Amino acid sequence: MAQTMKTHLLPILLLMLMAIVEATPPGVAKSPSNARCSIKKYKYCYNLKLVCPKSCPRQCTVDCVSCKSICVGDSSPCPPPPHTPTHSLPSYSPPSPPTKTPTPPTASTPPPPPTTTPPPSPPATTPTPPTTSTPPPSPPTSSPSPPPPAPTTPTPPTTSSPPPSIPSSPTPPRCDRPGAVCQDPPFIGGDGITFYFHGKKDHDFCLLSDSNLHINAHFIGKRNQNMKRDFTWVQSIAILYDKHQLFIEGATWQSTSSPSVFVNRLAETNSVMVEVEGSFRITAKVVPITKEDSRIHNYGITNEDSFAHLDLGFKLFSLSNEVSGVLGQTYRPDYVSRVNIGATMPVIGGDKNFGTSNLFATDCAVARFGGSDGEASLESLELPSLSCAGGIDGQGVV
Repeated sequence: MAQTMKTHLLPILLLMLMAIVEATPPGVAKSPSNARCSIKKYKYCYNLKLVCPKSCPRQCTVDCVSCKSICVGDSSPCPPPPHTPTHSLPSYSPPSPPTKTPTPPTASTPPPPPTTTPPPSPPATTPTPPTTSTPPPSPPTSSPSPPPPAPTTPTPPTTSSPPPSIPSSPTPPRCDRPGAVCQDPPFIGGDGITFYFHGKKDHDFCLLSDSNLHINAHFIGKRNQNMKRDFTWVQSIAILYDKHQLFIEGATWQSTSSPSVFVNRLAETNSVMVEVEGSFRITAKVVPITKEDSRIHNYGITNEDSFAHLDLGFKLFSLSNEVSGVLGQTYRPDYVSRVNIGATMPVIGGDKNFGTSNLFATDCAVARFGGSDGEASLESLELPSLSCAGGIDGQGVV
């Protein structure tokens, strides 16, 4: 009797346990309010704590490439649409092959008629060679067709024209590679190590200084009440090489006095590449601070100013071993980084060493720039088709 009771009670207990487990809804646990990037190769974003957007229903994750938190939700509605087109496609594909297969039989029908032609008269087959001889005259008629390919020959000149404007297939700056200066500016040095240089808002700082090349950046920013420093971004840069100074605006431009200088627009607006052949290539993209960025990082940005700034990528081709500057020093062969790599935000100091009196000045304490004899000339780039918009969601302009 006791054994029969056990056999009846065991299934009932199992059913009760299953009911309790199913009764717990999947989203009862409080969703995390922040997330981190766990991919170590994205050094500027790795292990940074980012706040989840308010619109996330359950949880969020971090897109390590853009270093932004994104919502992770149920993707149940998405699967049905892809399944329905896949069924419809096979339904169309079967009919098409049968329609093509009947045509070969019609082409295969000609073999029987040749069998009928031999019985009536062999000479009838001899006239057919003359008919085959008629095609040889047709090739002369087809000979005019080669001239049409001749118009295609002008296309090589069109392919030869791009090389001056596209020295090496420029692309917008990549913020995860050496030589990058992006966002609230993390730098990625020539040694591949990510570090932060905050500087000060409304001040100019030397990014790179060498005997024949000098690059300054103008920092804009906003003071946070709860912090002892400014939120800063690079708004503009000045490039000095030999006796030239560069100022950039707009589309595609080539200097008449310095033919080795190329300025090329990488997008319809807000993205540009500047190259001095054999010296440097700089890509710049204008990026505004969005409302979501301001909310997540507590920037305190308002609609009055979107704080449009530059995301920059540097490629440097002929630096000396004495190069200096916030970024330039990391390209020296004997450079040893002083930043704490294990810190959440490894910061490098040196405001006094890298500060300059204005954007085109070469008077920072670590300046190496000598230029050339004679007065420096300012290359003025006034270019058409600029596009700009105000407001926090507007587009900035280079």
